[in-house]
Amino acid sequence: MPLPLSLFPPMALWNAVRRTYRRLARPSEDAHEREAAATLAETPVFESVPRRALRALAEAVHTRTFHREEFLYYEGDPGLGLYVVQSGRVRLLAEGESGEWGELRESGPGEVFGDLSLLGDFLRMETAQAATETRVLGFFRPDLKTMRRRHPHAAAAVVEALARHLARRQVEVVRLVAEGGDRLRAKRMVESAALRSGEGSGSIGATLDER
Repeated sequence: MPLPLSLFPPMALWNAVRRTYRRLARPSEDAHEREAAATLAETPVFESVPRRALRALAEAVHTRTFHREEFLYYEGDPGLGLYVVQSGRVRLLAEGESGEWGELRESGPGEVFGDLSLLGDFLRMETAQAATETRVLGFFRPDLKTMRRRHPHAAAAVVEALARHLARRQVEVVRLVAEGGDRLRAKRMVESAALRSGEGSGSIGATLDER
C-alpha cells in the first residue's frame, strides 16, 4: 500500500520529483545537444573553436523552427544575438538608397547570420525571412553572459572566433567605401564576407571583453 504523501517532507518530495523529471527529460536533451554540436562543428565561423568549447556552446543554444516566408526579425529591430542555420534556408534582405528591397544572400545549413548583435547592442542591419521550412540555433547575449560564468574559457574561444569573423567583414566594408559603393552593395559585401569568414587561420590578436 503506497504511503501517503503527507509523510514525506516537502523538500524530499520536491527532490524526488526533480530527479524523476531529469531521468525522463535527459535523453531528449542529450539528442538536442548532439545535433546542435554537430551543426556547430560544421559551421566555418566556429572551426577554430575547441571541441570542448563547442559542447558548452551546444548546451547554451536554443532550437527554433520557422515556416516558409515567416520572418525571424526585421531591419531596424533591436538585435539580441546570432542564428546558425541547422536545416532549410534563410533569405537576408535590405532596403537600398532608392527604397527598393534587395536580397543580400541566402544562408543555408552551417551558416551564421545576425552575429554582430551578440557582441553589442546593435540594431538589425537586415531583414531575415525563412525561404523554406527552417530550423535554426539561436545564441543570445544572456546566453553568452551565462556561458562566461559557467565556462569562461569556452566563452572566450567563441567570442574570439566571432571577433575574427567580424574583422574579415570590416576589411570588406572599408574596401567598398573606398570604391564609393552604395548602401545596398555595401551590405551585400558584408554578407558575402560572412561566407568566406571560415577561410584562413590568422588571429586578430585579441578577444573582445565584456563591458
